[in-house]
Amino acid sequence: MENEIKNPRRRVVEDLKIRNKDNMKITASEYFGNKYSYAETFKMFEDYKKAFISLDGVNRDPITISAPSIVSSVNAFYGAMDANKIVNLTGPGFLYAYPEKYTTEIGSKTVVIFDGFLNEELINKLHNAGVKNVIITSITDYMSPIVKKIGSMKGLIKDVDFLDEYVKSGKQLPSGMQFIRMKEFAKAGSKIKENIEFPYEENQIGAYFLTGATTSRLPKCVQLYSDGFTKMAEIYDKLWFDFKPGDRQTVFIPMFYATGAVHGIHAGLFSGMTMNYKPKYDRFAFAKDLADTKAKLALVAPSHVATLENSGLKDGALSHLKYVFIGGEAVTPAQMKKFRETGNRLGIEYILDGYGMTETGSMSGISDRNKDLDDVTIVPAPGVKYRIVDPMTREILPDNVRGILEKSSPCQTAGYLDESKNAELFTEDNWINTGDVAIRYSNGKYRVFGRGTDYFENNRNRYYMFDIEEKVLEHPGVAEAEVIKFTLNNQEYPAIVTVLNKEWESRKEEVLDYISNIKLDGMEFLIGTKFIDKFKTNPITAKRDYLILPEDKTGYYKKIKQFNTFIQTDIEGDNYNSYPITCDEIEIVTDEKVNQLKKTIK
Repeated sequence: MENEIKNPRRRVVEDLKIRNKDNMKITASEYFGNKYSYAETFKMFEDYKKAFISLDGVNRDPITISAPSIVSSVNAFYGAMDANKIVNLTGPGFLYAYPEKYTTEIGSKTVVIFDGFLNEELINKLHNAGVKNVIITSITDYMSPIVKKIGSMKGLIKDVDFLDEYVKSGKQLPSGMQFIRMKEFAKAGSKIKENIEFPYEENQIGAYFLTGATTSRLPKCVQLYSDGFTKMAEIYDKLWFDFKPGDRQTVFIPMFYATGAVHGIHAGLFSGMTMNYKPKYDRFAFAKDLADTKAKLALVAPSHVATLENSGLKDGALSHLKYVFIGGEAVTPAQMKKFRETGNRLGIEYILDGYGMTETGSMSGISDRNKDLDDVTIVPAPGVKYRIVDPMTREILPDNVRGILEKSSPCQTAGYLDESKNAELFTEDNWINTGDVAIRYSNGKYRVFGRGTDYFENNRNRYYMFDIEEKVLEHPGVAEAEVIKFTLNNQEYPAIVTVLNKEWESRKEEVLDYISNIKLDGMEFLIGTKFIDKFKTNPITAKRDYLILPEDKTGYYKKIKQFNTFIQTDIEGDNYNSYPITCDEIEIVTDEKVNQLKKTIK
């Protein structure tokens, strides 16, 4: 069959080397003034592999990595996999909150961590969890000495590292733990002459991913097969992308965020691309980094693309950028229309909706490459199958009926580390239950609307919040929107948080008038709309952080049509207080106003 995905049955780094046998002189990565060829990159993988074996022995013990997508952490990831280790990728927040669960319980005694995440409390937590080796990586690892010197002179980079400062302060490092700088660790590996090779094994676990930072407050640990990486390469080979060796890809999302970020890196490496690593969590740096790196490809969340229109870039400024792949969140047609209008102005050739999940191991669907289409329908990638089922009976639904999307993918994971959760993930015939609300149209294309858990419940009726969000985003003045919910007296009520386009900031009452006329079931329960100047960036995922939005319980506005007036609603405990206001009192919340309010409260 044309779309059949055959397992190449070889180890991950071996597969990369075979695919890049003619690319050894091509630059694999650019990082703060330094360039590293594929030959140099594979040598780094080997150095880390030998260092891990020397430090931790020949076993399958997990190596925990909590570091952003910088050259050293990427090298450590592939080095650990080539050393036959399981790589446990975790964000710093998860590692700080659950150190024993994600080190002791999985048998990980070695942690690679970014020095910006380290503090005395975390060191003590790791010590109490039984961690023996702490390998400290820094943004300056592999940085050009010239860039480092200039950065130090400007005060952007510290002259001393974490260990220097810690020891200089007179503090004692815990006994029984050794602390190693990443550069010293790699150097030790380079001195080892013996090279241990491991045979290929079918269905071997290669990595754990602690994900869920913008979809749940507690992490879910997903197990990924090593075969998932090599099979993913086969899937992408059969797609229509025209990637070629030397094409430039900019990497924004931290490596420890789910499979999508690592696969974004892996897809570039197996294609012989040049990776530009940008370890910034701030999505508002997105436009500048795209312009500076002259990238041909970027893989990002929709919240990154939403920042482009107000980024100050001139027309045609991103004409070098051919592909922007959007993933991680459902995209509405109204959003895609705005994204593509911005893309056309800036010179971007394709803005595409890529759909996938951590649990399915790679991008499993892609939108039409015809950039004139603003819908967000997708078709399954080669080797992937979709079906829409009833959420209660799990029976397959006919076309044009919304249900839950289930997938079968060559790259699908082994499931969660917590076996009890797998009953919800896998169906009886071993398909993946995505939990996403979707539809299959008569033309064979699919659309994903949002997560099945994205609803509010009132009077025993459920209302999907993404339906409201979609209607709000259709307004030309709305740049971004998020529908949240509050629980009051055992009932749930929606509220809307929006960012306006600059030219609409003085016309807030018109937006409220539009929202008051949205005809959707559940809108009668709307608390109101809050205006903010920007959504904050999640410090772990670099995505828009919507988990913190319900913490702000004041300043929700609504127009009462029958009285042609506006009210403000503030939530106080289990109740709310509403009162009339004038148009002039409708505010846009900024960081400056929040700080002023905090000072007033103090």
